[in-house]
Amino acid sequence: MNRITSHPFFPWLAAVASGILLFLGYAGFDQFYLEWIFLVPLFWALRGARPRRAFLIGWVAGIVGHAGGFYWVIEMFKQFAGAPFPFALVGLVLLAASNGIVMAAWAWGIRLIAAGRGWQVVWVAPVVWTAMEKFWPEVFPNYLGASQYRLSHLTQIADFTGVLGVSFLVVYINATLYWVTACWCEERRVPWRPLSALALSLLLVVGYGEMRLREVERQVASAQTLKVGLVQANRGAADMHVDADTVLKEHRDLSRGLVESERPDLVVWPEGVPVSLSFREGVLPTAALGDLGTPLLFGACLRTADGICNSAFLVDRSGRILGSYDKTVLVPFGEYIPFGDTFPSLYSWSPYSSRFWRGQSEEPLLLGNHVISLSICYEDIFPLHIRKLMAGGKERRVPEVMFNLTNDSWYGKSTEPVQHLALASFRSIENRRSLVRVTNTGISAFVDPAGRIVKSTGIWTKETLVDKIPLLQGRTVYSTAGDWIGWLSAFLFAAAVTSVCVSARRKLRE
Repeated sequence: MNRITSHPFFPWLAAVASGILLFLGYAGFDQFYLEWIFLVPLFWALRGARPRRAFLIGWVAGIVGHAGGFYWVIEMFKQFAGAPFPFALVGLVLLAASNGIVMAAWAWGIRLIAAGRGWQVVWVAPVVWTAMEKFWPEVFPNYLGASQYRLSHLTQIADFTGVLGVSFLVVYINATLYWVTACWCEERRVPWRPLSALALSLLLVVGYGEMRLREVERQVASAQTLKVGLVQANRGAADMHVDADTVLKEHRDLSRGLVESERPDLVVWPEGVPVSLSFREGVLPTAALGDLGTPLLFGACLRTADGICNSAFLVDRSGRILGSYDKTVLVPFGEYIPFGDTFPSLYSWSPYSSRFWRGQSEEPLLLGNHVISLSICYEDIFPLHIRKLMAGGKERRVPEVMFNLTNDSWYGKSTEPVQHLALASFRSIENRRSLVRVTNTGISAFVDPAGRIVKSTGIWTKETLVDKIPLLQGRTVYSTAGDWIGWLSAFLFAAAVTSVCVSARRKLRE
């Protein structure tokens, strides 16, 4: 083993291997079990490395992992910004390099702390990872824990820790497996203490998962329900601009058929349907919305004195507007250009980029006596934003169900829709509410309060989907305390780094 690990190319090849395992194990490629071992090659690569060198090795792994996982960003840059392929490829590399800092800083941190204090990497690695995942800013957050979205018994801890807790668990598994293999390869012994601790931890996590799943099923069985119908017309963003009247007609026709056959309590259209409004209150002509005789929730552009908002409106069966929501978390280069207000000429360089105004309200909407939370597009992958929306606004009317209107057509036929849905599904666990997602081209889905995808459409298909949604009450530890595990990990990380630095200064003085 030493002959292999001592080769000068080994650390870099191991870093590439970890990066490949990272994106193959993530949502979309769905080989979730690979995430349990993806860090093992990198651990071997970091053995004996100085912190600065560890940073570079970790960065290589991060760049490879994020470039493979986010390959669909190329299509986004082409669609959103009208960028030619070479510039779109540069955009992917820059995004991968930025997101890869998480692994780079993680590698630096564990080498600094483990070498400086002599602490076992088993305990250091998950703490440092969780701290970095919490605080490193990313355009597209991609929590490691989301890779386990199909394993319901492992993910239920998210109602206590958020998705960060699942990320912590995945890195803990990696670190323990590395330590076991290292001890065996070097000393021909099995480190039973860390192995037993991992087994006990997994037993507790799975046991908690089973308990919470049973409790959720009991709550769902006794809850009121809302029958919701989703319309996925399979029309991408380009269609909205080229043939807007036809696209709107298709939504109306699909909705009429849905109402006639299923009699839903609410029909939902996705983000970006070609409807443009200049007011928030009043009555819309029912003919324009299909004369459905059923409440309708739909995406629209709202033109105000301040600017254009990416919005959603809820109307009753008579067309009366019950409420609206403006998207708050905008997509850079797609819905706005960073520093574009300061340097307006930037918009001339990216003619396909929109110039939306950021929303301000966090108030829920009322459908009869039911309180609903609404988010638009990739807002549902930001845990803290959804937590704010689920707080109930000024009057603390805690929503009973979450809705998300999305347009994922920008990313082509790729793994992005699966990744988006997997990340969003954790909002259901964190808040113990059903999540209703409707998209233009897929994947539209119903997610139950345990984060399980109950029903879903295909990608780039025209179809409708109906289900009865349980309306639940109450709050979780996560909805109350937020990312406490991220803050705790950051505190421990900072304390450990401070301790190492203080010790180093003392040695220099001596």
